[in-house]
Amino acid sequence: MNKTILALTIGALSISAHAKNNHAVFDEVSLQEAISAANQDATISKIVFKKNAYISLTTPVVYNGSQALTIIGNGATINGENAGTFELIVDSSGFEAAITEDGTLVFNTQSDLTIKNLTVENSATRGIVVNVPEDAEGDDISVTLKNVNVLSSALFGLHIDDNIDAFDNGNTGSSIGVDLEIYNSNFIGNGTGALDFDGIRVDERSDGDISSWIVRSHIDGNGGDGIELDEAGNGSIFSTMTNVTLNDNGFYNEDDLDDGFDIDEADDGNIQVNLYRVEVSNNRDEGLDFDEAGTGSISVTARNIIAEGNSDEAIKADEEDAGDITLNLTKITVLKSGDDGIQFTELGEGGIGGVLNKVSVSESKKYGIKAGQWIIEDEAEISEPSGYLKIKNVILEGNSKGDNIETHNVSVK
Repeated sequence: MNKTILALTIGALSISAHAKNNHAVFDEVSLQEAISAANQDATISKIVFKKNAYISLTTPVVYNGSQALTIIGNGATINGENAGTFELIVDSSGFEAAITEDGTLVFNTQSDLTIKNLTVENSATRGIVVNVPEDAEGDDISVTLKNVNVLSSALFGLHIDDNIDAFDNGNTGSSIGVDLEIYNSNFIGNGTGALDFDGIRVDERSDGDISSWIVRSHIDGNGGDGIELDEAGNGSIFSTMTNVTLNDNGFYNEDDLDDGFDIDEADDGNIQVNLYRVEVSNNRDEGLDFDEAGTGSISVTARNIIAEGNSDEAIKADEEDAGDITLNLTKITVLKSGDDGIQFTELGEGGIGGVLNKVSVSESKKYGIKAGQWIIEDEAEISEPSGYLKIKNVILEGNSKGDNIETHNVSVK
């Protein structure tokens, strides 16, 4: 009899937990209650919203659980204009930074996160924040967004943060990496409340890589970079984009304008980028800006790219120290860049090599295409083998400094 009663009790508890787990969120109270329950009960792995719910927050929503979590938005909208604050602080070098621990949705976890069919709008601070714990170890964290809109956040739209420094300095973070997947989503109008805040920002420090996969999405009209992937420490960056727009970004700070897509990789590690059907136009600094420093190389494969009206270079890759730049660019259209249309620079031991096929660069303020490699910049004598660019069907027209490819120690074949 006692065993029967015990079994019935356990069954009732299981049914109760299941019911709690699947109760639809429809307002701020029910959302905070659902997150609080998940923080306390590791068996809760899913939070479901009522279809098309509209929720205005008065405080940030903070998840501290250890389990993987899926949020099913069902077309819901969360308004964060009254949730959270930030403080402007000047650091030792005189740089003004916005400091906050707030966000509309904050996830303090190293466990995987999936968000589907949800809009986060008008955040007073950051829209969606994932803070990776400093002591995280084991598998990389996976963040997956499907049919998610993050609109008009004062600071970052999406921020995945593996950097413990408040001013985003140094290379101290966890030992795990970040895997980011985004499908059919929009990051528009973020980063308009303070300097240097992007539509999407991933900060990865110490050991670990950044891997990003972005498909059929729009990253447009953000005050800082459209997207910035920033890796410091031992680790590489792998990024793939397909059918993505990166337009009209980088306008907030007139003294330090920003890019459509910015990658910064420091210390040991590589940058590997694959772009297909990407539009990157009217950004206030570079369109595509890839910088690698330390031991490591840059590899860029791009096909069907349109880059018009960017205020600096449309496509730029800089590699410093030991490492190469490898390129495969096909069906690229660059128009009206404010500097060189396409620029590749390798400084230190390493070379430039690649193929440009069906590339058109017109009306650049400087050169249409510029490629140079140096052991020491402005060296008097060349002391390393030359790099190369193989070109086919390359058209240069109306570029202010001429319509020949400008090179240093790079042969054109």
